Amino acid sequence: MTEKHMQKPKLRRKKYDLKEFLEFVKDKEGRYELIDGEIYMMASPSMDHQDIAGFIYRKLGNYLEGKKCRAFIAPFDVFLFEKSKKSNCKNVFQPDVFVVCNKNKMSQHGINGAPDFVVEVVSPSNADNDYIDKLHAYMKYGVKEYWIVNPITKKIFVYTKEEKEVNSDKHTFGDKIKVGIFKDDDFEIDFKELQI
Repeated sequence: MTEKHMQKPKLRRKKYDLKEFLEFVKDKEGRYELIDGEIYMMASPSMDHQDIAGFIYRKLGNYLEGKKCRAFIAPFDVFLFEKSKKSNCKNVFQPDVFVVCNKNKMSQHGINGAPDFVVEVVSPSNADNDYIDKLHAYMKYGVKEYWIVNPITKKIFVYTKEEKEVNSDKHTFGDKIKVGIFKDDDFEIDFKELQI
């Protein structure tokens, strides 16, 4: 993680719990995330950001048709918390693209617990969140595979967690990348097909 990132824009220094966060965002326009108890307003994504997220979502959605796992695209809330302690939740993210294989985590209002697979497309205004804060939270709360896609550097960082160990690989937009959560399949996303 040697790339330079902009400073995180914070709305307030106060730490919020889940109930306070949901009350805060209830009547607000725009998108917000709760990261370690702090509220962040999310900037509107760029066209490249949308093209990348849409490309990955389409590949995953097509592949998962008829299978037990399901692909989602932002905005849709993911509530990260210790097992059965949602009331203590300090992290509510809206990942750009993600896959959930446990139907018990799915509700009309979001995903209760860690997705199996998450992709965040980096925006200059929130790069530290993706590379540091979210990486830590995703690995802590049980995401099995996390991709950080940077449209400016055209690099993809892939983090996988097996038991207590986090592994990482670095790729470029010229690579085919295997989605590791589908261990028995050779499903890959070929970034050469991405037209940006």
